[in-house]
Amino acid sequence: MIPALDPARVFALVVGIESYQIPGWSLPGPARDAVRFADWLTGTADVPPTHVHLLLSPLQNEPPQAIPSATLENVHRVLFEELPQSDGDLLWIYWAGHGFLDSRRQLLLPCADATIPFTRHLNLTAALRWWQSTNVPGGRFHRVVAVGDTCRIETQKARVLKFGSNEPEAGELTPERRQFVLYAARPGQAAKNQADKGAGQFTDTLLKRLADQPVDKTVEDLVGIAHAVQTDFRIMRANGEAWQEPQFVISEDWNGSTLFGNQWADATTGTVCEPSGPPVLDQEALTELGPLLQGLRRLPAYSYDAYRWAFEVTGCAVPPGDELPGSHLLDIAWDLNSRQGRRLDLPLVLPFVRFLTARARKHHAQWADEADAWTNRTRARLRTAPVPTPPEPAAESPALHIRLTPDDNHRYWTRMWIYQNEFESVWESDQPLELEAVRGVLGQQLAVRRSHAPTRIEFHLPYALLDEPFESWKIPWRGSRMKEVGCYYDVVLRCPDERQGPAEAPWNRKWEWLKAQGGRHSQAVREVCDSDVSEYLGPSLQETDPPVVVFAEVTEPMVMDTLDAVLDGGVPIAIWRRPDSIQEGTAEPIRTALAVDPGPFEVHTLPARLRNARIRRHPLALMWDDPGRIPERQTLTS
Repeated sequence: MIPALDPARVFALVVGIESYQIPGWSLPGPARDAVRFADWLTGTADVPPTHVHLLLSPLQNEPPQAIPSATLENVHRVLFEELPQSDGDLLWIYWAGHGFLDSRRQLLLPCADATIPFTRHLNLTAALRWWQSTNVPGGRFHRVVAVGDTCRIETQKARVLKFGSNEPEAGELTPERRQFVLYAARPGQAAKNQADKGAGQFTDTLLKRLADQPVDKTVEDLVGIAHAVQTDFRIMRANGEAWQEPQFVISEDWNGSTLFGNQWADATTGTVCEPSGPPVLDQEALTELGPLLQGLRRLPAYSYDAYRWAFEVTGCAVPPGDELPGSHLLDIAWDLNSRQGRRLDLPLVLPFVRFLTARARKHHAQWADEADAWTNRTRARLRTAPVPTPPEPAAESPALHIRLTPDDNHRYWTRMWIYQNEFESVWESDQPLELEAVRGVLGQQLAVRRSHAPTRIEFHLPYALLDEPFESWKIPWRGSRMKEVGCYYDVVLRCPDERQGPAEAPWNRKWEWLKAQGGRHSQAVREVCDSDVSEYLGPSLQETDPPVVVFAEVTEPMVMDTLDAVLDGGVPIAIWRRPDSIQEGTAEPIRTALAVDPGPFEVHTLPARLRNARIRRHPLALMWDDPGRIPERQTLTS
């Protein structure tokens, strides 16, 4: 039991930030959560209202005049000037808002006046060190409890922000001061904000556990309360209602005794508390891993799938953002080696390498053998658990490929293939055809393949035919009725013959990058408008691996110039409007028509999204040029 705690000797800093000076950062709920937490302190916990310093930056209105805004100046004034001079035994720190981890895993909490070039913030980790030192007058605040309802996303996921250094200098640490920190999420995880309720999911759950608890009983039973909250989230995750995993950090209990011995784990719940550290590779494994991963020059396909799978098989949430932590395999391995899944017997690097090995064996058999040998040696030396077998790639749906090669009379030599795992030739014209005749043959081929019908139709075209609305072609359906092919099949247009010469290398490079990122990335798409179209658009598109998709938000006269730049830049995917789709000036944005939210999304879903948009009467055209899906160029009869 801890000595009786007088609520009159409890003080608190309570912060809730919904409104920031950074565009797109609005976050409904934290201000209300902060008020609710302050109400618990001054209500059931019986802490004097004058002892609770509430700082709010709500979305709708300015906080009441009596409640200061949560600016950096106000936060530092309260935390480092006013509160240390108070005569108290316990300090509560509650913070709701955005949160990031720096390279030293310190929690950085942006303040209401944070901007992109100057991201003003509280370094909570450094602040707790300051409060555990001789900076606080002796005899005061032997206990500090900090609660953070924030994300713990790495700062590298927010590259545009400029946090800089903001660490208050701590004095000599005093071991008699105990600290307990309860986080809403593990490192790398986002904390869920329930916009419909105007509440953070973590604070909502915590306050239910604090209800009717006096302050002395709460502090005495903090570990039990934290375990109860973790159990609540395990149940919610099992029901698909949550993704985060709350975590608490404590080195000793209030009486100075260790809670969990040397392992820092509760044998009953398996809860892991920092600073236990993740299971990691030893130096021998790291020394061997460097040359091994450098054996693959570029990020191989499915690198992100391997990264994601490493978290899944170790029972850990995937870091938010759906992006790889670096542009080289070694960067990814170092990132994984600093993380911890819920399985303490398997470093995350091992399943990552095993996944790469499985996918690389077909084309890089020698490298795969070396990687397998490294995994087996490392696992045996570290005595880790067996590494599960990676999943097989998803089966690819059949596609019908049609190549049109023009002659001198505006007719086309026509060849057709079915692709599913490999190309199978199905038809070739013995003379050039008019487009209407090609349409008739397409209808015949689809009719005879109804038992094993393709789900996608890919037209390989010369550049001049990109303005032909193939997705609007009508084919025979039931009886004598005709239906638009684009409403029943994914229809994509291709220009592989335009990808030869200097444009071939960036085309292949960009597609490889897309596959390595698991088909999703925040920078995958670039939206182009009329003012962007110039002779410099092609070179600017080619400059870096992304973008791999262009949304052509251009007027009809600029469409072909835009597509010309797309081909020059090696961009494999582009979407544009058909000229007769919607009256000028009333067209719905392409992103809206495709139901694509800002940020990462599954690029491979674009053909199906395009078909759904067409069904909703938003006709769009899609160029989809996969360099790995090119049929042989000789005639079928040769």
